Amino acid sequence: MVRTVLCSLAVSVLGLVGCTTSEPADQPRGASATVAVADRAQALWAGRTAYVGDSSKVVALVDAAGFGPRGTYSLALWTTRPPYAVTITLSDTGKPFGTTDLRAPATLLLGTVTNLDTVNVTSAGQTYTLTARQATAALGRDVKTLGTDRAGLEDYVASLDD
Repeated sequence: MVRTVLCSLAVSVLGLVGCTTSEPADQPRGASATVAVADRAQALWAGRTAYVGDSSKVVALVDAAGFGPRGTYSLALWTTRPPYAVTITLSDTGKPFGTTDLRAPATLLLGTVTNLDTVNVTSAGQTYTLTARQATAALGRDVKTLGTDRAGLEDYVASLDD
């Protein structure tokens, strides 16, 4: 009898857990975008690393930068001597490679890995390359400040959603 009651109680609790999700209408308009920007900026800030060779942090930064979900790319790290580089090989871009804007995620990666000099992204025989020097010129300030100035990183991430 006690076993039956406990099992019934456990099933009821598990049933209720699935019913407690909030609806999107419960959030103020624009709140999810703000949360997404804050979460992305936080993930990038927390993942910052001084070295390309810190592979677990680089993988997390590639995810947070927006190159796509894990499993849709592979990484190669060039760590033996400068220029230090990351090559991201995309298996499925979801749209033609030439129309995919890779500048923002590459800039975020360059800014949050201190000794990273070059990001290469390849797919189906095509390559996109961005260097720290090119990213700095496009930003109008040293790209490496994204990894040292949290407010600057947050502002840059927010500007990507505008």
